[in-house]
Amino acid sequence: MTLAFTTFVLFQFFNVFNARAEHGTAFNHSFFRNRWLWLSLVAVLALQVLVVHWVPAQAVFRTTDLALADWALAFVVAASVLLFDELHKLALWFRRRQAGDREAIE
Repeated sequence: MTLAFTTFVLFQFFNVFNARAEHGTAFNHSFFRNRWLWLSLVAVLALQVLVVHWVPAQAVFRTTDLALADWALAFVVAASVLLFDELHKLALWFRRRQAGDREAIE
């Protein structure tokens, strides 16, 4: 349950980047510009580590310690939301580009 909880928190962590760039890539020139966003993301990660590894928080949230491999798994699975959205945007870009090429030929 702790691994699932952590994975869902990390899904939202990565989904923030999807929300920042609806049409273009999230990895644009302004990726690091919003220091408040980065500060809040660091805070989210710190709080998640606290909830998972600090005994008083474990008692409140009913979590257990995660191994490093569990954290890595959670990050990889959660990062998929960003990867798939970037692939979706790329596919849409190619589709629009092909439609534009067909219109130019006609």
